[in-house]
Amino acid sequence: MKMLATLAVLVAVLHCVTAEFYSSTSGLSQLLRTEVVLLAELQNYVNEISQHAEALQSEIDAIKVEHLSAADSIEGYLNNPVNAFRLIKRLHSDWQTFSDSVEREASRTNYLEAMAKHQQNLSFPTHEDFVGSALALTRLQQTYQLDVAELASGILNGIKHGTGMSWQDCFVLGQHLYTMRDYNNTVPWLKQSMQLLATQSYGTESGSLDFMESVAEYHQTLGDYENALDLVNYVLYLVPEERPHLYEKRELLEELIRDGVRHGLLHETVRSPTDYHISQEFRLYEQVCRGELKPSARSQRPLRCRYQSNKVPFRLLQPYKLEELHLDPLIVQAHEVVSARDIRILKRLAGPHIQRSTVYSLEGSEATAAPYRTSQGASFDYTKHRAMWRLSRNVGDLSGLDMRYAEMLQIANYGIGGHFEPHWDSFPEHHTYLENDHDGNRIATGIYYLSDVQEGGGTAFPFLPLLVTPQRGSLLFWYNLHRSGDQDYRTKHAACPVLLGNKWIANVWIRERRQDHVRPCDIYRDNEISLPYRDFN
Repeated sequence: MKMLATLAVLVAVLHCVTAEFYSSTSGLSQLLRTEVVLLAELQNYVNEISQHAEALQSEIDAIKVEHLSAADSIEGYLNNPVNAFRLIKRLHSDWQTFSDSVEREASRTNYLEAMAKHQQNLSFPTHEDFVGSALALTRLQQTYQLDVAELASGILNGIKHGTGMSWQDCFVLGQHLYTMRDYNNTVPWLKQSMQLLATQSYGTESGSLDFMESVAEYHQTLGDYENALDLVNYVLYLVPEERPHLYEKRELLEELIRDGVRHGLLHETVRSPTDYHISQEFRLYEQVCRGELKPSARSQRPLRCRYQSNKVPFRLLQPYKLEELHLDPLIVQAHEVVSARDIRILKRLAGPHIQRSTVYSLEGSEATAAPYRTSQGASFDYTKHRAMWRLSRNVGDLSGLDMRYAEMLQIANYGIGGHFEPHWDSFPEHHTYLENDHDGNRIATGIYYLSDVQEGGGTAFPFLPLLVTPQRGSLLFWYNLHRSGDQDYRTKHAACPVLLGNKWIANVWIRERRQDHVRPCDIYRDNEISLPYRDFN
């Protein structure tokens, strides 16, 4: 019980600085390999000792169950956000707990020396990985309105996927949300933690009841008096004579609930009215991601699927399979554009180079990492490989645009809850271009889907409203600018969080220089229709 309690509160970071893992499923396989090595070291140590062997062996067995589950399909295992969070959590805190336990043993020297070497040579998650994975789980829970109890059980949209979370997992997640002042999400995870603890065989032991008392204090500090009272009543039900001080606590909580006065962090920490995450636009985005909003057919002719060659000789024999998704603005999806072989090549070439994705700052053109975009990517010249050149050729053949004025190809991989909140690909009017950038704004965007996604991960257009489901090998295309060259504010879009799966895409952005032969300007400006969406609340 002491070891389990220690696991619940320990959040120390192993002192090995590595690349970021949580923002890309590509990097998570390194962590699984790290844990395989650590598991072997711990097993060797346990075989040499007798003290604490039973407790350590139970922890080993639990992790082995995870690895047996992962052996059937490592990619499938890591695509599950609960599995990914628990893997990061174990490597972030649990393994340090094992080392602390071993440190008290006389025969610890060999194990600790081996662990010290592994920490220098193997991949370990950073504190940022742990926090990022925790935020990703809460993002998924909020965006897709998932029940916390089901999510903790490994159930995603009604389907069981692998092992559920332990009470320690839920508590550590809730504790970190508390330290990050995300109090609304703290409450359900602390509640779930205590519900799971109560079902354990040691849930009625003195140490467990002490821990429940401390979590009751969390709830009271938050101003969540109902859950605090439930825990106090549970402890008093089990040991009514041993903890007389709790009767006074119960009376206080009952009085606070009866009076209806709300104090505490939940009620005193109010989001700013300017917080984007409580705006109408953000609510639209989440509704589109959940499939609750769809485009209106009132102002559109029926959407069509057709073959299109665009007068390209090669495409006369092999035209594109084009599906209209929206007419104004025009958004189309070409199917079966990228072969399975090219997809394998693109992933293999990109894998060693991907790093945390960045965004342009509003003040200028400097690119930085941002919490509203969690993925990893890498940029390539189209001449690096014919598979990349074919991506450029397809966009050019389909649109007629001059691909000499396209930006470098960007290949990206989304990790646990990976997302990109609503944004425009085109640059704002006040954007500061680099000194040698004379190619103008981004006239069009092409997104190649290099993988299917089991759940979530769609491309959402909140203002249309339209949700595009990733289909492996397809190309999504639209124009970011009106014919006048003004921004089309209706094309604001987002990458919905990946709920289950592994999302790979390739982005193609084409600049407006010398594209007037394809999209000549009309006599009058045509941007009025999108202006209401420029400052949409």
